[in-house]
Amino acid sequence: MKQIIFYLMVIFLCFNCETKDETIKTPNPKEVLKLTEKVANWQIETFEDMGKYRALPSEEHRKKWHNRKKHHELDWTNAALYAGMFQLSEVSHYPKYINWLTQIGNKNKWQLHKRMYHADDHAVGQMYLNLHQNIRLKHIAKIQPTKQRFDSIIKSERGKEYQWNWCDALFMAPPVWAKLAKITKDTTYLHYMDTQYHKTYNELWDEEAQLFFRDKSYFDKRENNGNKIFWSRGNGWVFGGLALMIPDLPKNWKGRTFYEDTFKKIAQTLLKTQRNDGTWSAGILGGLDVYETVETSGTSFFTYGIAWGINNGLLDKATYESVLFKAWNALTKCVNENGMLGYVQPIGAAPGESFKDYTEVYGIGAFLAAGAQMYKYLNTFHPLARDTQYKTFMTDGGWCWYQDPRAIINNNKLLIAGLSGQSGDVRLGVYDLKSEKNDSTITLHKQLQRDDHNVPALYVKPDESVLAVWAKHGNEKVHYYSTASAPNYLKWEKTNTIKHEYNHKNGVTYMNLYYLKNEDKLYNFFRSGETFNPSFITSSNHGNTWGEYTHFIANDIKGYQRPYARYFQVNDNTVGISYTDGHPRQYGNNLFYVEFKNGAFYKADGTKIKDLKAGALRTSEGEKLYIGSNTYNKSIITESVPNSAWTCAMATDENNNPHIGYSLYINDADHRYRIVSWDGKQWHDREIAYAGKYLYKEESSYTGLMAFDPENPSKVYISSDVDPSTGNDLGGVHEIYEANIGLNDDINTISWKAVTSNSNYRNIRPIVVANQGYKVLLWLNGPWYDYENYNSNVQGIILEKPE
Repeated sequence: MKQIIFYLMVIFLCFNCETKDETIKTPNPKEVLKLTEKVANWQIETFEDMGKYRALPSEEHRKKWHNRKKHHELDWTNAALYAGMFQLSEVSHYPKYINWLTQIGNKNKWQLHKRMYHADDHAVGQMYLNLHQNIRLKHIAKIQPTKQRFDSIIKSERGKEYQWNWCDALFMAPPVWAKLAKITKDTTYLHYMDTQYHKTYNELWDEEAQLFFRDKSYFDKRENNGNKIFWSRGNGWVFGGLALMIPDLPKNWKGRTFYEDTFKKIAQTLLKTQRNDGTWSAGILGGLDVYETVETSGTSFFTYGIAWGINNGLLDKATYESVLFKAWNALTKCVNENGMLGYVQPIGAAPGESFKDYTEVYGIGAFLAAGAQMYKYLNTFHPLARDTQYKTFMTDGGWCWYQDPRAIINNNKLLIAGLSGQSGDVRLGVYDLKSEKNDSTITLHKQLQRDDHNVPALYVKPDESVLAVWAKHGNEKVHYYSTASAPNYLKWEKTNTIKHEYNHKNGVTYMNLYYLKNEDKLYNFFRSGETFNPSFITSSNHGNTWGEYTHFIANDIKGYQRPYARYFQVNDNTVGISYTDGHPRQYGNNLFYVEFKNGAFYKADGTKIKDLKAGALRTSEGEKLYIGSNTYNKSIITESVPNSAWTCAMATDENNNPHIGYSLYINDADHRYRIVSWDGKQWHDREIAYAGKYLYKEESSYTGLMAFDPENPSKVYISSDVDPSTGNDLGGVHEIYEANIGLNDDINTISWKAVTSNSNYRNIRPIVVANQGYKVLLWLNGPWYDYENYNSNVQGIILEKPE
């Protein structure tokens, strides 16, 4: 009886991360991500001074490598940190994590560590290869040094020998070899990995325990309770390494099953050996009398692996979810108020002690990987509730900002064009503004392509029927179009096509529909694949047939550049165009404005620039509104060129004076909004707000965008994830803000009011639609990962209704 009481007291006291609550709480995905980012931030801030926080064993157990020096940046310890940091960079909106990794790689010239054959010195290659797979980092993150090292190993006689004779090595090297095989499409690296992995498995795998011995010296060693010694972090290295590697194994490769089965066997053992406090003992089969203190590095790797396993269908959710939640909840209690993860066992080769106030970079790497996978898991199985504070006008729709009009009002109906980020369907939402109810959302084109560039442009014909025109993102030389008769905008005619004949492989994209009354022509402005420039076709029967293919604006900047143009109706006979002379990713571009009427281009003051008959407008011939950096130079961590712009909003005031809203890229974490307004005599350019961080790395110049009230452009709406007036990080997602902005106002005088707040999901790309006494503010709300992967609804507010 005394022995039972003793063990109960140990269980009660053993968890030194200050927890006494055994309730299994479902984590909140927002809180998971926030905590994971907090730990990552702490680690980056203290990286140069890591020795101060390094966990060291008690003096009697210290070896020569136990010191307070900073680990070499190419060391295995840091490689594990980089692996977790990269996992975090895939789910976090903050650019600092992937940029920090890129700086580390570039600083070290993308080299592996010094020992040619040692698995520990291969581990950093995983970070290089991960970064190389990012389309925008491919030319920066070099894989040649890793490939050259591995080629030399394969060709050498020593390379044929047994290399990975300790279980930790199965984290350090195999994922690098497998990923290199995937990237290069050379199975030589895969077969080498497989051969060496099986050698380690055959020696160190224990079939009875379904775990790995750390190395052969442990075959005959035993815990105090008589069980075999299986080191928690050692098996964590294996389990986490499998989670990193399996996604890179060919799906149809017969050898893949072995790795999946090994992963599942370890998971089954973890299921049986988790402690009541949610962690695993430093010696998995050891008793609480020996391992009273928790150990977080092994537990972090196990948490990462279990979350990954459920996310990828290898582990049963019903079986493992409680294990996962208990483990994560336990880990969170081991993070101090500054963001340091404690109780990480020092460097070693066997179960050992850990300390509340000390850590190690590899333990933090494991924690970051666990947090990232937990966030993915919760977003899949326990997502935050959709934001419902505002009206949902259309579900499952998104848009780019270079197709217009994307939404129109006619016959008391709000029609919204969208593109599903889940199915690739071209969709149209019909909302009855009078009754404030959704009529329906219909599909105009099923599974066209998952790409937000494919959104239709809409046009109301004189008979009040509606025309929709859409196209793929440069993949086809085809426009699609269809018509719905009024007042039933739910019934659409058969889809027709406009096909172009030219030699270039690129297709068309970006539809924009504008009617010029005095010409009695409907223009479809788009980007042609032939020139990669703005072009148009016209219709003299409101979209029934099309012709007059014309090159409209021509690029001036050398290289593979293209102007990006936005269009709006200045008056019945004039279209205004704001455009850039290049892509911010490639060039520190300028911003221009022209007006097009009667077949000619004009400045805002009416000065004629040229007739279109004389040839397409050269970008430099327009009226320059903003002078960019005019350079191709950018640092390795600025995916776009600093001081480059996107045009993103246009409107005219009561005097038909144009107002142009644009975003300015400073760096990945700092964008600004600006407005340039014509007062009838001169342009007024001023900064109006901080726009915050990029939407995603692949297009780091993308912001949440802005919009004008089309009837009163002094009323401005923006999307930002920082305080618009100060740039201070609010720690949240993009929210919508509004302000009244005069010609003489700038960021110092403007008072921004939050339209949305405390949102679970991003609110981006606002537009305002007005007609027939109605005025509606719309934006996209929901998860947004990139232009091909999003799950947004169109939300907003009815600002005005006719009396």
